[in-house]
Amino acid sequence: MSKFMLIGGGNIGRNNTEYETETIDKEIVKMTDKDNPTFLFIGFASSFADSYYKIIKKIYQNLGCNTSYIKKKNLINNPDIVKNKILEADIIYFGGGDTLKLLEKIEENNLKEVIDKAISNNTVIAGMSAGAIMLCREGYSDSKILREESSKHEFIKGLNYLDIIISPHYEEDSTKTKELNNDLKDTNKEVICIPNKCAIKVIDNKYEVISGNKDIKAYTLSSKGKKVFK
Repeated sequence: MSKFMLIGGGNIGRNNTEYETETIDKEIVKMTDKDNPTFLFIGFASSFADSYYKIIKKIYQNLGCNTSYIKKKNLINNPDIVKNKILEADIIYFGGGDTLKLLEKIEENNLKEVIDKAISNNTVIAGMSAGAIMLCREGYSDSKILREESSKHEFIKGLNYLDIIISPHYEEDSTKTKELNNDLKDTNKEVICIPNKCAIKVIDNKYEVISGNKDIKAYTLSSKGKKVFK
């Protein structure tokens, strides 16, 4: 059984902001069917992984989890420890940031095979924004903007654990969505657009929208238009 949670975005309480992903975080823990699951944070996409983990640690400890994360020095000095942490986790949470940076770190450290094993072991695999894109066939990403290699969002190939295309942080009237609509012209692509405070739960290819607010919905966009994702 494969278990994924694709999180479109939302504040987790950093810098005294509102905590917006509570419903999603509770559902992630529930998916393990355990009272005290082991939670592993992987923050390779972020330049601020330590402070990111500090916040996410509090959230998941309050939900009954035993938490840990992979430090940069572990990748270099203790690769076996890294792989063991991945295989022992009940939840692996890939944080947001730069999608390309995340993919590069996974490739550089030969971690795809061990992630494959974790998925086959029924580990819950969650991804926030860049982390969610990494889990899919493709995602509409700002990575090249962050790297000053482009002035617009672009499609980036993920690891294809889920054969779908997603666009996190969906806002109907945003510049990103206007760019996406333009890039979909004359293509047969269909993109699942996930707003902040919203996620897509996928268990054995069965999809469910998770949100704490019934008015927040996911959508599909294509050259034929927009419709609510069900």
